[in-house]
Amino acid sequence: MANAESLAEKLEAVLAGSLSLQSVLADPENFDGHASATFYGLQHFLADSDIRAKDVVYRTMQEREMKKLIRLLRTGADANEPAKITFLEISDEEAF
Repeated sequence: MANAESLAEKLEAVLAGSLSLQSVLADPENFDGHASATFYGLQHFLADSDIRAKDVVYRTMQEREMKKLIRLLRTGADANEPAKITFLEISDEEAF
């Protein structure tokens, strides 16, 4: 769980613009245990930076999804819940 909290802090720094997501993804220690379920979704978030720059609606959706992911990591959700955050669409808020 400590690793999930550490990842949550790093993702907040990514949203704030003080840390690059690429550096977070490059460090395998960030994805031990339950946090490993977030890796592929975060890769998608990284790949979509050009779309977020052009499309405010898409950027807003992805940033909200990132905040949900941070919340799930902080609350100790099992690995299945963070894995539902794909950054492709709005996740089922009822599930969280």
